[in-house]
Order: sequence, then C-alpha cells, then structure tokens
Amino acid sequence: MTHHNAQDGSLELFERSWRTYRAVVDHDLMEHRSLTSTLGAVLGALVRPGAAAADLGCGDLALLAPLLRSLPLGRFEAVDAAAAVLPLAAQNLAAAAPGPVPYPCRWTHQDLLTWAQQPDAGGGFDLISCSYALHHLLDDDKQRVLAALAQRLNTNGVLLIADVFRQGGESLPSYLERYTERVQTGWQVLSADQRLQVVEHLTSSDLPAEGDDFVERARREGWTHRWIWRGSHQAEALLLLWPAGHGDPGAALQELDG
Repeated sequence: MTHHNAQDGSLELFERSWRTYRAVVDHDLMEHRSLTSTLGAVLGALVRPGAAAADLGCGDLALLAPLLRSLPLGRFEAVDAAAAVLPLAAQNLAAAAPGPVPYPCRWTHQDLLTWAQQPDAGGGFDLISCSYALHHLLDDDKQRVLAALAQRLNTNGVLLIADVFRQGGESLPSYLERYTERVQTGWQVLSADQRLQVVEHLTSSDLPAEGDDFVERARREGWTHRWIWRGSHQAEALLLLWPAGHGDPGAALQELDG
C-alpha cells in the first residue's frame, strides 16, 4: 500500500486513502522502520558534501525528512504524481530540524517515467531514490525508467530503490494472493474499511517485478546491483544500483549486511 493511489480531482478520495497510507506506515506494517534505519546508514556512507539528490515518489517525506536534513546536500528535488502531497513534503522537510533547510529544494508534480526521460538543465544527480513507486509500472516501463535514470546520474552516482518484489518464480496472481492474505490476517490494527482499501489498491494497481528479473533488466541497461535490505515477508526490499564502469560503492557499505 502506498500513497500513489490518489485520484486527481477527488480531494475526499485522496484524504481517505492518505489516512490509510499513514496508518500503514505508523503501525510499521510494511517494516518502514527497519527500512528507514538501513537507508540512514546507506545515505550516511554514500552521500558526500554538495551532493545533488532526488527522491521519486516522495510522498510526504515523513520518514525520510530527518535523514535528508542530516545530509550535506547541495540541492534536492522531490517528485510525486500526487500534487497534494508536495506541500506536506515541504512542511515535513522544513520541520525535521531546527532552522531553514540549508540547501535549495525543488518540488515537482510529475510521474516518475516522464521525469526520468526529461533531462534537467540544472544538472545531474549524485543520488536518486525511489520508494514504492516502480511497482505500479508495467515491466517494460520499469525498464524504460532504468534506462533513463542512468542518464541522469553524475559520475559515481547511485540509484536506491525501495519497493516490493515477487520471489523467484512467483507469479503475479500468487504474489497478490499472498499479500492479500497478509493484509487480511496480519493487519488487524487497521479498520475493516482500511484493509479493504489496501486490498482494492493492491489488486487493481500493484505490478511488482520478480526480483531476479528486475536486476537482469537493470543489468541489460548497464547497471550493477546489490541487495541491501530485505523485509521479513519476502516482499519489501532495498536495492542499490550504480552504472557499470562507475565507481563501485561497495567499499563504503562493507559493514552493511547485503
């Protein structure tokens, strides 16, 4: 369940679905706490002073904002297809630490494929992160994003993808059945209506890639990869990608579990 199911033109629907998304995060039903802790270690190891960073599918940045405020960034761009979340993201980033945000920020209402394929005159990025957004795309569009993002990184830049993935050999119907069962039996802290919203979104919008197939597609687009973190439910995971031939960030992450 993510925030990307808001429909343009329906503020009421957005607010209803957003409350459910926040409940999923607040109750750690998708292990956001463990993921965020790992992200903090990765970002701390990889981000250098003056780095340019972009977050695709930024949502409200509630979890990422404190990490972003701790980084010595030179500039930051947040991108989301739901325009209504961008002011929330700006507020959370501003409130995450004392004083004004110490680097320029850009708030972009755009879908991630369009953004990836649209070069920015402002320059490339040292870090691009994308959380729980790619699984809404068809596999061919996922590959188009991978191809385009490689062109938006500076030398030695990296791409961090937090998302849900199918297990090896697991079909999409099997994955959806497994995740639906997880929601219906394990997410009782949510109301029945909220669980129904999650399942409706899951079955209508989620198209997670099979993990091995995704990294093979990435390899064909010139990426090298490393799995950084996997959740306990064999779905959520964090993947680090960097263009083959660029500097290998592995040395900086040698103390992290792969």
